[in-house]
Amino acid sequence: MVNTNFSTSNMIGARFDEWTASAKFELGTVSAGNDGSEWVYVQADAGGVTGAGSVVLIDEDYAADMIDTTNSASAFGQMVGVASAAATASYYGWVQRKGTANIQVAASCGANSAINTTSTAGQLDDDATSGAEVIDGVILTTAQGGGGAGAAEGVLDYPSVGATL
Repeated sequence: MVNTNFSTSNMIGARFDEWTASAKFELGTVSAGNDGSEWVYVQADAGGVTGAGSVVLIDEDYAADMIDTTNSASAFGQMVGVASAAATASYYGWVQRKGTANIQVAASCGANSAINTTSTAGQLDDDATSGAEVIDGVILTTAQGGGGAGAAEGVLDYPSVGATL
């Protein structure tokens, strides 16, 4: 997948598809992107980010941890974002918080459904598993077809961890 997102802010060097070993911006910096998207600058946690579309939990220090049912369980209201590229542990980069995005979801995840966390890090689903957390502000516009997990197009509107199912 080719990244077609780019910064429309006046920040020189803001590349949404690049993670770097040293910080280029202050953590928590927000940048506007094309097509009305919005991005926030974070640091990947010790586990890194596995790839484009991975969904991350963003803490108050702007550390990004791939979301799952374990780390979201005590994170009600915490920010959520979507990475546009893989990141090495402790690297710095941008995650998307608003606009159209390709979101990593489980097989057969449906469009226009409530989306929740799963036990698979970085992946969401619409299966309403008991104990999972709803992710408010994420809606898939295209169902994930086929027999396996993958990226599906959706819309982000400042997603956050919601109620436990």
